[in-house]
Amino acid sequence: MRITTFTSSKSIATDYYRSIGPLCRMAKQHKFDHIICNQEGATWHDIYNTDIVFIQRPNSTASMGIMADAKRMGKQVIIDFDDHLLDIPEDNPASAYFANPQVQKHIMETFTLADVIFVSTQALHDQYVSYAKGKPMIIVPNGWNPTDLPMTDLRPMNSPARFMWRGGSTHFKDLHTLKPQINHLMMRGCEVSFFGMVKFMAYDLDDSAQLIPWTSMWIYFDYLRKIDADAGFYPLVRNDFNLCKSNIFALECLANGMMVIADKYFPEFNIPGVVHYDNPTEFGDITNAIIAGDISKEQMVKAGRKHIRENLNIDLLNNKRWEIIKRL
Repeated sequence: MRITTFTSSKSIATDYYRSIGPLCRMAKQHKFDHIICNQEGATWHDIYNTDIVFIQRPNSTASMGIMADAKRMGKQVIIDFDDHLLDIPEDNPASAYFANPQVQKHIMETFTLADVIFVSTQALHDQYVSYAKGKPMIIVPNGWNPTDLPMTDLRPMNSPARFMWRGGSTHFKDLHTLKPQINHLMMRGCEVSFFGMVKFMAYDLDDSAQLIPWTSMWIYFDYLRKIDADAGFYPLVRNDFNLCKSNIFALECLANGMMVIADKYFPEFNIPGVVHYDNPTEFGDITNAIIAGDISKEQMVKAGRKHIRENLNIDLLNNKRWEIIKRL
């Protein structure tokens, strides 16, 4: 068997968690050929030379052309989604592209060309299932890869406490739902790091904010191991788009010895190791409790890691993928 993953330069993190990462590992374990090809540079013989075409978040003319040719050649097509691309809010910079009627048309047509659809969350499944027209749509959560992101030694709380956030310009409004509380943390002397934040997003944050530019997944993983933060926080605006999001950030934090603070509204973050808030005031109360030592980082992280090992290990999730793939 040969599977070719057609990647996009615009979705590095999701390619790692949803296609390249899982399939590279699966190929070694199940002894099949796995080829990686850039969508924009793909030619007919890249499609002809494979048995299964795998595309993560197809939305472009290039991805549509690959899928259409694959079906003409009698190939199997698997698509994977990790975001609700048909309902991106206007405050997200990506909305300008995804709101284009032609792009929306492309996304909806991909469901007609796919043989199997993987999605990352139940909420995303519920949003997309009507487009599948009865085709298999399987929920496979994002997984923790123990090789790429080994669990670090548990370290004691810092004094003052250290916090981190990661994201980019698409999370500008999300981050600012907690802006007064985040600024208060920094004014109290806590170190708060923002990985992937572009400078314009920090215009109204305290001058002590630590801004770390995005470079690559492996520099980010290395940063997570070295930062020695106590908690990661992941604010999101409550809307259908964010409701479909997965909990990648929680996996990354817990593997690196951080508890997580997240809005309880989002079901994917309702896992052990996460402290939940309902509003900005509660977020402030939680960070105060963490600083005071009233919430045990050790207990939270241990509980979260147990859940990850038992439920979100990439090998367990790949077993689910393999059961589908081997029948194609």
